[in-house]
Amino acid sequence: MLKYEKYLFHLLVLFALSIILIPKYYITGDGASHTYNAKVLFDYVLGHERDFYKEFYTINRGIDPNWMSHLVLGVFVQFMPAWLADKCFQIIYVLVFAYGFRYFIRSIEKENSFLSFLFFSFLFTLPFQQGFYNYSISLGMLFWSVGFYIRSRKHIDNSFIQLILSILILITSFSHGMPAIYTMLLILLIWVSDHYRSLIPFDFKKNLVELSRLFLIFLPSAFMILLFMAKRGTGTVPHAWSKWKKLVEFLKMWTSQSTRNAEMYPAIAVGLLLLICLIVLLFTHRKVHIRSKNPMGMVFVFMAVFTFFSYITCPHSIGGAGSIDIRLAFLPPLFLIFFYATKTWQSTMKHIFIGLSFVISISFLVIRFPFVMKANRIAQEIMKASDSIEDKSVVLNISMDAWQQLPNGDSLFHKDGSFIHIGDYIGAEKNKHLVLAMNYEAEINYFPVNWQAGKNPRENVEGLIPGNYPPCGDVMAYEKQINRRLDYVLLQNIRSYSTCSQAMMNSILTNFTKVYGNKYVELYKRNQ
Repeated sequence: MLKYEKYLFHLLVLFALSIILIPKYYITGDGASHTYNAKVLFDYVLGHERDFYKEFYTINRGIDPNWMSHLVLGVFVQFMPAWLADKCFQIIYVLVFAYGFRYFIRSIEKENSFLSFLFFSFLFTLPFQQGFYNYSISLGMLFWSVGFYIRSRKHIDNSFIQLILSILILITSFSHGMPAIYTMLLILLIWVSDHYRSLIPFDFKKNLVELSRLFLIFLPSAFMILLFMAKRGTGTVPHAWSKWKKLVEFLKMWTSQSTRNAEMYPAIAVGLLLLICLIVLLFTHRKVHIRSKNPMGMVFVFMAVFTFFSYITCPHSIGGAGSIDIRLAFLPPLFLIFFYATKTWQSTMKHIFIGLSFVISISFLVIRFPFVMKANRIAQEIMKASDSIEDKSVVLNISMDAWQQLPNGDSLFHKDGSFIHIGDYIGAEKNKHLVLAMNYEAEINYFPVNWQAGKNPRENVEGLIPGNYPPCGDVMAYEKQINRRLDYVLLQNIRSYSTCSQAMMNSILTNFTKVYGNKYVELYKRNQ
């Protein structure tokens, strides 16, 4: 098996790609919204119907993290349909993450590349399923950045090496600040692990030169992140879970479960496999760990403990950025794998690890595939409303069920309301130039497209914002706010709700006429 290990890894990556390649749509929570806003950004900058957009949108002139997905998607939508642009970004993410994970492990020790076979469990995590594209690809870039430093750190005085490392970290930071901070911390700790003998007695001049070199490499990224933090602030929202609840969910590897509750079983198997590896290290120390101690291992132990403590104590949000817990929960096991990569392993353990990793990965696929395919069919039905929407229209798009309830009372996905922004794909179509009133990104000042003053629907119809169920509010209030008639109301995943929701529907039926409908979407055009 080890003779063909490289080819087996490529095969496992191909299996991972299959869940994205086979369906037309691989649905993620924010993916459609990122694609739509990327289209608006490039339309605005390139002058495609700018006069129409600028009544509602303005472009963020700052350089902030969280832009990477918009730039990549914006390029793609120039020459391909929205669904394919999103798919291509997802493919890039899989490749960046999977091969970056392997590159990192091989940078630590080439003989331990077998550990990279467990990448699948950390690839389609809950953050990715929620559409946190920038965070997800930034984590993949962490692997490439730190791996490159490990391989080239003996030649870090070379200006070309410094430039490449600085660019890699800058790409990581431009994607998302949190993995970028971990990237710089890891590099600094690895430097300490390499030089700790020279720190006592402290060789001030030599260490100052080397640390100054690292800080100069970090400077562009650190400056960007500091400006971002100054813009967003450090306000927090407490987490609803107790520390005990967080611990229990951590042991179940809950953020490796991205769609169904049944994914708990392969997710727990991942934790058990990592525990077995730890037991092997503890009880067969002389047989397994036969070479001199690698001080880099303590760096990854520290990061595993640090990220675990951060997860247990974290609030729900910091500076307006929510879901901090799901971004942290799967990092301690990742760093534990990197710790294992500093050890020497027998071939028997390598064979067992590769075999079990394959079984776990295929189990995830078998559980997810049927529901991903169902989500794809529903997305295609929702997109049929696009043909009935005229170009340069203002659309009040209301999501009535982000979880996509099934006829038997079950939901399509258990772990995330992935259909929350699905209708945004309509606004991302190449032949469309639409303003989607429920564009949540436009109210967040670090994203590239922001609302013009007075155009944010939260000022009058907050109850209609995706995520508020049942949706409730006066759809005509937004017309009064913007002093302009709405062209369409798009209802996604229609559900029967409360009296207030019925009042909303009555208002729609009074002022709009239904022009298209199927099981999953209804489109109403404003009466003349």
